[in-house]
Formats: sequence, C-alpha cells, structure tokens
Amino acid sequence: MSVENTHELKDTLTADYFVPGHEARTTTALFERTKKLLIEREGGRCFITNMTAEELGAPLQAHHHPVERCFATAWDWPRFAADCKAGKWGPHAQAFDWNSFLNAQPFDPYRFVDDMTVNGMLLGAGPHIGKDQGLHRLPFPVWLFTKYAVEGYVFSPTETIHHDPEHL
Repeated sequence: MSVENTHELKDTLTADYFVPGHEARTTTALFERTKKLLIEREGGRCFITNMTAEELGAPLQAHHHPVERCFATAWDWPRFAADCKAGKWGPHAQAFDWNSFLNAQPFDPYRFVDDMTVNGMLLGAGPHIGKDQGLHRLPFPVWLFTKYAVEGYVFSPTETIHHDPEHL
C-alpha cells in the first residue's frame, strides 16, 4: 500500500446541539482516585500513542468515555446499563455495580461518569484536546485513524504519527 497520493482534506465542522442542564464542572474525589487507578491499569500509556507521560512531555489525561460528562443528566441510564451488562461497552463497564447504581436514592449519575475505571480512556493532551488531532476536535473515525496510522505518517500540518514501538 502506498501513501504517494496523500492529499489534504480541510473540514469545517459545525454541530448544533443542546447540552442538558447540569451543575458546574468540578473535579471530584472519585475522578481523581479512579484516574490514578486507570493510569495504573493501562500501564501509564496513552490509548492512541502507547506513550507514557514522560515520553509525551506532559501528564496523561483521563477522557470520559463512553459517557461524556456534560450529557450525564439526560442519559438513558437503564438502557445504557442493559448494554453494559451485555458487554457492549467492555468488561470494566460490564462489571460495574449497576443494580446499586440504578436503585440509589438519590440517583447520582456521576458515580459512573466520574469513575475512570469504568468510564475512562487514558490519553495524552494532543490525542485528547489537541488542534487537528484531539478526540474533542475530530470526528471519531478520523481520530481513531491516528491510533492505527503507519509510523511517520504526516497526519496534519501539526501532527506526524508516532507510536511507542516497544509497547505496541
């Protein structure tokens, strides 16, 4: 396969949607504690690059995945729980205590959302929020390409693909 015919594609993404009402964003103790557990579980490596914070030159970030925090108050939790229990969102979300979560009074969606061991993806700053490369900036299929693109591929004017070859 050749990349001789590489060409630049410029997208101007516009999305018009309503974010449900929610409390002001805070960093919870649950998020902080489980982010450390996520880093340990994932070997301290970015999901996209497989690089460590030291190799990337910046701390790793925990991305809320699959449930983006701002949508927690409008999420159909019973329907999502059914998918998780069926394994559709992986073993960690499947193992979550869904019965306790769904039956809690008062109901607190952030018990799942801020638990990075079940709703977290470890990313470097670039793959998370970086211009022309971050998950918050690119359509998912384009972003996912950056994980599987060949080493050295010039992805954008600001990003050349590099993966840690020792940990692929």
